[in-house]
Amino acid sequence: MNKRFGISLALAVLAMPATSQAQTSAKFSLDWTVIGTHAPFSVALDQKLFEKEGLKVTIDRGYGSVDTITKVANGVYDFGFADPNLLLKYNYENPDSKVTMVLLVYDGGQSAIVGRKSSGIASPKGLEGKKIGAPPGDNSRQMFPVYAKAAGIDASKVEWVSANPALKETLLSKGDVDAVATLEPTTLLSLKKLGANTDDYISLRYSVFLPELLGTGIIVSQKTLKEKPDMVRAFVKAVVAGEKIALADPATAIKSLTLIDPMADVANELTRFKLGVDMSMGAANLKAQGIGSVSPERLSKALGYLAETFGVPLPADLSTIYDQSFLPPVENRTF
Repeated sequence: MNKRFGISLALAVLAMPATSQAQTSAKFSLDWTVIGTHAPFSVALDQKLFEKEGLKVTIDRGYGSVDTITKVANGVYDFGFADPNLLLKYNYENPDSKVTMVLLVYDGGQSAIVGRKSSGIASPKGLEGKKIGAPPGDNSRQMFPVYAKAAGIDASKVEWVSANPALKETLLSKGDVDAVATLEPTTLLSLKKLGANTDDYISLRYSVFLPELLGTGIIVSQKTLKEKPDMVRAFVKAVVAGEKIALADPATAIKSLTLIDPMADVANELTRFKLGVDMSMGAANLKAQGIGSVSPERLSKALGYLAETFGVPLPADLSTIYDQSFLPPVENRTF
């Protein structure tokens, strides 16, 4: 081969956009069925942000944060979207397959207990002696012991009813359960669809007593972190870019959900997205600090709640729970 031609060809290849080069395949599991919360990911697909970073990403629905964490830990998926507050206990119980969050997508949580006022629920203490419905693997149910401890609830006096996720609001509206453990926007929208008056219900947000708790984020196995750090960094960069677009133009972003689920109810999911953003992205300094930023003090306090409630020791290195070294520069995360 002519030397000059070889050099020119190499330079041409380097100059080619990432989308025209070989893509690294990555499997990504959501936490549940496709909803408005997942708009940053569908935007990243729609606007080829993953491809720009050299990734070919497939996105599947999930079956609860616990299930997603397990599948990521076992290598079934490269990435997952889940509740990072469950990682401390999981990693302690599974020391050979630990999982770490690399991007906090939604800063604050949306978890709450939504109860019927007619059941006599006017405060957290009013949950004692009541039936609460939720799927066993639901992250709000899994985190209830932490909330109960902080809110002064005797958790032993609560009766849990395992409920199909598609039916729990029906059980609530009919009075078969007194309350549900849930993501607040999801249940309020479902109650409206059922024709219920949401003024007849009270929402007891976990964030009132646990403001430091983290929202939901991108998780990976520690094995993947060590073996494929460039892939992790590229994935995080694409999701941050997608989230910034979704926050700036929710209406357009939500339409892209149909790429993952053609049956997505765009109007309903737009409302859900906006409600969720209002709950989870309203911290005073978040816009200046950028998506994903968590101070060491906040992370330590949040993990302290979990350690005390679950009887699990804190790791010596808190970055094994949330590693922020894979985040893009702050100027690329502000919104």
